[in-house]
Amino acid sequence: MIYDLSAVAILHKLGYDQPTGREWLETLKQDKKIDMPKSYMEFMELMVDCPLLGTSNLWVGKMEHKASACIPRTFYDQLQEMIDDRKDRWSKRPGKYERALYHLFQLPAEEWPQEADNYLVIGSDYAGGVGEFGIRIEDLQKDDPPVYWYKNGDNFSAWKQENEKLSDFLLNVLIEALACVDYQSAEYALEKKDWRYEEYFDLKKGDWAATKSVLKRYGIEYSVIKKYKANSGKVFCCYDEDKDAFFVGSAAEGEMSLSAISRNEAEHIFLDPDSLEFLLEEARLCIKDKNRDDELSSYYIYTKTPKTEVSLSDDCQADRPPQKGENGKSICPTTAKKEPLYVLCSGADFMEVITGALQKKPKATNEELTVALNHYLQTNE
Repeated sequence: MIYDLSAVAILHKLGYDQPTGREWLETLKQDKKIDMPKSYMEFMELMVDCPLLGTSNLWVGKMEHKASACIPRTFYDQLQEMIDDRKDRWSKRPGKYERALYHLFQLPAEEWPQEADNYLVIGSDYAGGVGEFGIRIEDLQKDDPPVYWYKNGDNFSAWKQENEKLSDFLLNVLIEALACVDYQSAEYALEKKDWRYEEYFDLKKGDWAATKSVLKRYGIEYSVIKKYKANSGKVFCCYDEDKDAFFVGSAAEGEMSLSAISRNEAEHIFLDPDSLEFLLEEARLCIKDKNRDDELSSYYIYTKTPKTEVSLSDDCQADRPPQKGENGKSICPTTAKKEPLYVLCSGADFMEVITGALQKKPKATNEELTVALNHYLQTNE
């Protein structure tokens, strides 16, 4: 397990390896007459206008839920824009912040550095909208400068250090996006590049919470992984070279989630909730524990393609019974993406078949249970 990949190394492994943003960055440098840190250039040339970070704390141009592109700009430019918005209608009873703006308005531009340092603003707290991240203008010539944080409405000089290194800030932003704590943008973007997200689900407990022992089961040492700040709690990421899979998760208020990002063609890492294997495990638990609610018998089992023979990895979902249309034809439910579903069998029949197979062989494997189900499907067409 690899715990110390850089942000750029992670992007390369995910297939983001083309420097499509170089022209965008060069134009920005020329327009603002500034330099750009090497760590920022290497990362942003891969992420400009990329939906992977479309809802992140880093401005990458096109951002979801934003009518205009979020482009890095200087702190002085922002202050000037706010002054321009007010200069013809200053309040008669200004607050502290507006008084500070008015004071700047009265000063020549060359005296502004006496009131506030200038920064290249590169992002904001997108979820809360309460502040911005920036790099001091005089630090832009450094390869990996510190990143500072400014809370909107504070004194203009109240910037505080957020990260000692820009590379750490960028890694934090990327991991928070991959963990999908607040938004699913990264998942949707990676699905288009043939990656699959799987979220760990504890079938016995019936919840999505993971534990340190669960992490260890998949070769992850909780004490070794580095935790990064998120809008709520902490996030983490590591890479399994053998499986070509990333494990990402979040921890907050004593609970932890865990997801795996792997190639579509690879074997599932966790038990897939939309697979026959998941339903067999659910049935097995219900049959074994008489106090456990039977959540299958009253439903129907559906597949995404018409089948009379299934395998463990096939999409199989339990859903409400088909409805009757005006012409008497059965109307099946659809997936969340409006994909059609097809009846495999009733949940009651499914439970009866699996119960009978386990009575004959209490330690039957899921493969053997699948054989019993397929025999029923082929003899009851």
